[in-house]
Amino acid sequence: MCGEVLAPASGHTPSGEVSCITSVTCTTCGKILNPAAGHFLDDDGVCTVCGQQIGSDTKYYTGPNGRDLEKSGFPDGVIPETTAGGHYTNDIDESYTLGGVLICGDYGMEYYNPSPDGLEDYPAVVKDFAAKYPQLNVTSVLIPKSSTFEPPKDARDPYENTKSFISATYAKMGDGVKKADVFGVMDQHDGEYMFYRTDHHWTSLGAYYASVAYCEANGITPYALDSYETVVKPDFIGTLYSFAGRPDALTRNPDYTVGHYPHTGYTMTCYAGYWFGATAVDPRYNTYANMFIVGDQPLEVFETDVRNGKSLMFFKESYGNALVPYLLDYYERVVVVDIREDTDSVADMIDRYGVTDVAIVNNIAAATSFADTLRDKVMS
Repeated sequence: MCGEVLAPASGHTPSGEVSCITSVTCTTCGKILNPAAGHFLDDDGVCTVCGQQIGSDTKYYTGPNGRDLEKSGFPDGVIPETTAGGHYTNDIDESYTLGGVLICGDYGMEYYNPSPDGLEDYPAVVKDFAAKYPQLNVTSVLIPKSSTFEPPKDARDPYENTKSFISATYAKMGDGVKKADVFGVMDQHDGEYMFYRTDHHWTSLGAYYASVAYCEANGITPYALDSYETVVKPDFIGTLYSFAGRPDALTRNPDYTVGHYPHTGYTMTCYAGYWFGATAVDPRYNTYANMFIVGDQPLEVFETDVRNGKSLMFFKESYGNALVPYLLDYYERVVVVDIREDTDSVADMIDRYGVTDVAIVNNIAAATSFADTLRDKVMS
């Protein structure tokens, strides 16, 4: 607790060269260091950078809907994501902490045991936003952490506190906000592969169950999990491994990343100081940071083949990334805003993109820490 630097940061190791559709990432932690530049087309629809024939109907790269991309099943020896059991091996009697990561056998976690009384500032922000825009359909999506369902043997089980924390926080938002019962849906699937073992995020399966909870809150019939075309990318060692100083325990059982492609066709453009094109699920990567919506960008705009007149604004930190691809199937437009990044004012973007619906998506630890950040963003 003295603040002494015991080992200097090693620095990022770039993966290669940036191209129209390939980002430069850190080979150690997966952070996107330089986003893909996107295609730039001449009048004949040919990219002036790489020479690829794209088409003449859009300036930027058009992301495919996934039906023509790589598809795969679960490799031999890999337990399928919906199997209830076997994903987390807690075979030690006493957990231990390395670099803020709690190591429990072959998996780690950011242990979080919230107050059962819930939050005050965070629900006030959500309530105030809904009151400012009464014409919008606003839904709060609070996401449990992995310790809720896979607690260490020798620490207090956060299950009941998490359940009460979410319920109490939701209650303070008032009737003008819909509440997605992510905890309730995930609780029905305890033991499944809803959180990574070596990364601080949830998996795309956890995000799928959140999409079901979101749909239930909004009267939408969700797509069944087995209706998605899927890609499985094994051998992922995530952020907890590097946070903890690369312990051998977190290499015993590498993670895998599953991508479920949206049913709808869409185009995706991102703004990070300049516009570039991307895709919602990128099958080239096995990391959370790279497979889903190009990681954390200030602003991403999806135009889909859905024709229902609904436009969703989606406020998030990184937990939201894996949820976005599922919600594309239910909206004509989805505008993704990272609450931690600079963008135009939300008021301007609501008008510009014809927003009808809003999802405010945070894991419960982020909700505890980011109330002021959220207020600054959504009330801008």
